[in-house]
Amino acid sequence: MHLPSPKGWLAVLFIVFTLAIPFAITYYVSTPSYQDRYRGRPKSLQTPGLPSRSKIMADQLLLLKNEKLITNRTAIVFKGLSNNTATIDLYLLDLDPEVSYTLKFPKTKTDEDIRIGNVMYRLISVKDKMLRLKIKEIHHTR
Repeated sequence: MHLPSPKGWLAVLFIVFTLAIPFAITYYVSTPSYQDRYRGRPKSLQTPGLPSRSKIMADQLLLLKNEKLITNRTAIVFKGLSNNTATIDLYLLDLDPEVSYTLKFPKTKTDEDIRIGNVMYRLISVKDKMLRLKIKEIHHTR
């Protein structure tokens, strides 16, 4: 069998590298880690393995900023306080757990009930990094 000349080997290597580079780039761009980083997919709101400091007490919820708390088929994330307005992201786990619904209410709304999912709450206190809600009533749906 006849082997190519040294210039022929260079041509073969050039063609292999020329074809390999676009395939490698296409493969890298299609990996989930690249898509999470550069395509804007929402990442987990808390680090896996670390316990959440947000908690449900007897008749109250304590939500810390950017920590997800799952209760009554909903996930609630307190996003913070800006211009005396509290912002909450609500995830309806039965409907679509990937889509968040943003709820905003004034810091001074302590005398009115707030409905989040199927639960009525009353605002106890809100600070820059913490929100405390009292559970008033749970509406059961079938």
